Amino acid sequence: MRLAHVIVSTGLLFAGLVTAPLRVQAQQNLNPTADAAAKGKGDRTQQTASHIPIIRNHIGDIRPDGKGNRTRQKNPRSNPAAAPASGNGIDYHGGPLILGTTNMYYIWYGNWSTSPAVSILTNLAQHIGGSPYFNINTTYSDGSGRAVSNSVAFGKSATDNYSRGTALGDNDIATIVSTAISSGGLPKDTNGVYFVLTSPDVRETSGFCTVYCGWHTSGSILGSDIKYSFVGDADQCPSACAAQSPGPNSTTGPDAMASIIAHELEEAVTDPDLNAWYDSAGNENADKCAWTFGSLFAAPNGAAANMKLGTLDYLIQQNWVNASGGYCALSFASASPDFTLTVSPHSQSVAPGARTSPYTLTIHPSNGFSGTVNLSASGLPSGAAATFSPQGATTTSSLTISTTTAVRAGSYPFTITGTNGSLSHSTSATLVVTATKDFSISVTPTSQTVHRGFSVRYTVKVTASGGFNSSVTFSVRGLPSNTTGSFSPSSVSGSGTSTLTVSAWRTAPTGTYSLSITGTGGSKTHTARATLVVN
Repeated sequence: MRLAHVIVSTGLLFAGLVTAPLRVQAQQNLNPTADAAAKGKGDRTQQTASHIPIIRNHIGDIRPDGKGNRTRQKNPRSNPAAAPASGNGIDYHGGPLILGTTNMYYIWYGNWSTSPAVSILTNLAQHIGGSPYFNINTTYSDGSGRAVSNSVAFGKSATDNYSRGTALGDNDIATIVSTAISSGGLPKDTNGVYFVLTSPDVRETSGFCTVYCGWHTSGSILGSDIKYSFVGDADQCPSACAAQSPGPNSTTGPDAMASIIAHELEEAVTDPDLNAWYDSAGNENADKCAWTFGSLFAAPNGAAANMKLGTLDYLIQQNWVNASGGYCALSFASASPDFTLTVSPHSQSVAPGARTSPYTLTIHPSNGFSGTVNLSASGLPSGAAATFSPQGATTTSSLTISTTTAVRAGSYPFTITGTNGSLSHSTSATLVVTATKDFSISVTPTSQTVHRGFSVRYTVKVTASGGFNSSVTFSVRGLPSNTTGSFSPSSVSGSGTSTLTVSAWRTAPTGTYSLSITGTGGSKTHTARATLVVN
């Protein structure tokens, strides 16, 4: 399906119907029928994937169209006209994949001020990269043999206070993403996936809760190919979009959204334009495993869970492994040595002319990797320099960023890359350059003429910047003898003005004099110049 301009194609996740709270024993599965079809495969840890996929002649294949996939009660969509499945049960159709680090961005649409979804779903985005679960996607490669990386970074989030109302069409989702980027709330990132997450009072009118629970798509936004997704809060329809109530984090909607986000993320990476990896019936990788969950354990609250990411338990659907004939699983271990790279914290603040506290880079080896990873940073603003200690690391490295006084205040996303031979992985971080607390001082007029026995006035103006709010006191130097200068008020806090009155006695010497008017406050001192003519 194509919609004008930005909506190019859509892949959707369809919901099932489970309403009662679920209490489980380990190894129980929420979809035993689907699991039986893959009996003996389960969550296998090591398989061999084809390095360079064959581009399938897609004549006869159904391309994912976004609104024809199954509900929980129905079997996956089939294509009776297609040839019998071969290989791994999913085929490459020639389109691009997201390679390198995938950056996740959240747009919190509606009212999320008190929802636990913010912490639950942010933790998901921060820890799904590098996990055995997301490593399943490394079994997918493009026509040059370049595989998806097990590297996901949470870029940042933005809020949208109902800019398009509470009834959204598909084009509204595109507009919300475009606005977040064009306003500077989120960066424009062709390696990003932008998730529009809507609160329970917001409807997506093309079929949320009746046809699907979420979808992903791509399109031209602000001149670039941008990937984005819609995921609604399942609290609006738990019987349609939640596998259990409550979930492992004692919520229904947010816990269910975690699985839907994971579903859309892995499809956006392996089939961003809906012309890369899908089967003959138009099922993308996550579609082929929808509503199956593999081996379970009981979360502390008794709900079903199947993985821990960061500090939280989740119930996340399985994904399709593109190896050994293909199967649904919760993890995949690459056969060759490799590593992933993470950074903590994701953001550091620094004043111009100063150095950040260290970022900690951690190298996560897999399958016996033991090499040295050489580190570099790109995307920093002019006047900022990165130093790694050590620059070549095997476990961890500290990154500090030094700035000159010329660096402008602002938020600067940048990329940290680790390389070892042909292996290269990246992660994202942010440098926040804070405005220096300071003030400037000016005098008007810059020249006054006073007759002996009279007075003149200057206006002294203090302009604060960077949140400066200290008290600034004034003084004047350069007055000739038999003249006086006084300020009213004698000081100002933050920005403000003071009047300097200069009085000349009848005995004051005539001539032209250069005055230095000084303001001092908050360990800062600035001076302005003025001229006094006495006649």
